[in-house]
Amino acid sequence: MTDPATDPPEIEELERTAAWRLRLVDANPGDRCSQQAADLLQRLADDLRRPDLAPLWTELRSVCNWLGESDAISDYAEFAAEYRARIGVADHPQDGAAYLRGLIGIAQSLI
Repeated sequence: MTDPATDPPEIEELERTAAWRLRLVDANPGDRCSQQAADLLQRLADDLRRPDLAPLWTELRSVCNWLGESDAISDYAEFAAEYRARIGVADHPQDGAAYLRGLIGIAQSLI
C-alpha cells in the first residue's frame, strides 16, 4: 500500500465521496443505498493503490495534462465529481481499473 500522504487526488476524492455517503447514512440509518455506495467507493479507493494500475494512471495523467492546456480541466473535474456521486447508485465500477477507465473516458470525451 502507498503512503496516504502521497496518494493521487482521485483517491482522496473517492474517500471524500464515501464520507459524504456515510453522512447521509448517519442522517438516515435506513439508507442502504448510501451505505452500499460508501462501501464501494472505499473499496475503489483502496484498489487504486495497486501498483499494476500504473499504465492507467499514466494514461489518465496524459489526458488530463492535455485538458489542462486546453482549459477543459474544470469541465473534467465537474464531470468526474458527478461520476463519483453516481457510484453505487447508477454506476458500479468493478474495481480501480474500471474506475480509472471511466475517468479516462470522461476526459477523452472533452477532447
